[in-house]
Amino acid sequence: MAAADDYDFCGQIISPGTRIETSLKIGNDPLGQSAEIPVQILHGSNKGPKVAIIGAIHGDELNGTGIIHHLVHGDDHLPGTSDDHINPKHLAGTLILVPVANVEAMMTNSRTSPDGRDLNRLFPGSEKGNQSSRLANAIFTHIVKNVDYLIDLHTAPYTRVNVPQIRADLDDPECKKIARAFGTKVVMNSKGPKGSIRREATNIGVPTILLESGSSHRFEPDAVHGGVIGILNVLAKLGMIERTMLKPNWRILVRKFRWVRAPIGGILHTLIPGGAVVKEGETIAYITDPFGARVDDIISPVNGYVVGLATTPLVRPGDPIANIVIVREKKLQEIIAKESYDDQIHDEISEHDIEDEDGSTLDETEM
Repeated sequence: MAAADDYDFCGQIISPGTRIETSLKIGNDPLGQSAEIPVQILHGSNKGPKVAIIGAIHGDELNGTGIIHHLVHGDDHLPGTSDDHINPKHLAGTLILVPVANVEAMMTNSRTSPDGRDLNRLFPGSEKGNQSSRLANAIFTHIVKNVDYLIDLHTAPYTRVNVPQIRADLDDPECKKIARAFGTKVVMNSKGPKGSIRREATNIGVPTILLESGSSHRFEPDAVHGGVIGILNVLAKLGMIERTMLKPNWRILVRKFRWVRAPIGGILHTLIPGGAVVKEGETIAYITDPFGARVDDIISPVNGYVVGLATTPLVRPGDPIANIVIVREKKLQEIIAKESYDDQIHDEISEHDIEDEDGSTLDETEM
């Protein structure tokens, strides 16, 4: 394996086999102080791919920040200890890690930037545009355009929870390769909305996957742990680290899905968790009036797997309750059987490519 050369990040030279903590400057804040995005770079001793991992493009989606923290420093949050997952001296390639892409949004505990815009609809941005557009431009110009792969970390909004899932353009072979390597049981086909970092990065030849896991406004240990394992799987697949990849015992590649919506307004009581296997005709939730009397049931219209679920009790007519991927009876029984086994190292994964003619695509619902 060839030895790496020095790495230049915005004029800062990083020697092979080292890590640095630095920042990407994005102008001044309203008080005239320098506004910066924290960046950590692990530059391997040997040549290999350059991979960027970005968290908190939406400021209230914190699991991605936690994933990057644990990826670098392990569970003790101390650098240079035995539980660190990645040693730059044993790394082939370069990791550019952005734990908080939208600092001001995180500071205000908000999904959107202080100017009210969704940063993940503004890429590649403009250096002469509004505040959020300039931030998007800085990230895209100095990070995205200078890497070979990108992993974007997200969660559901606070009203919902998402089962761990990778979203990627499955018609792009490189995207599909790293999407599978990550190791989630659910992979959703999606180019992403116009202006999203995954769509615009893939369009310029930087294969990108997006992790959705958990909910917002908190660190969730299971989501963080799963995200760390998934990233290490991808790095192993790309030959950047030596590691046995952990794989699920089954996987579904999803083209379309169904949102089950509230028929009336009221107080929601869900009867299933995210990740449940449901049967057509099964009652998955019911709605009560303010006094607790049951006034309506919510029925699954299909056999399927629940990949997203509402978490707040107050609902209005038409509010989304459950995101269900339709799975045919034979495949559903196979999934039920395999759910009793823990994920481990598998030579073969039971993989199903799911197509639901009457369902909706992510690109239709995320616009």
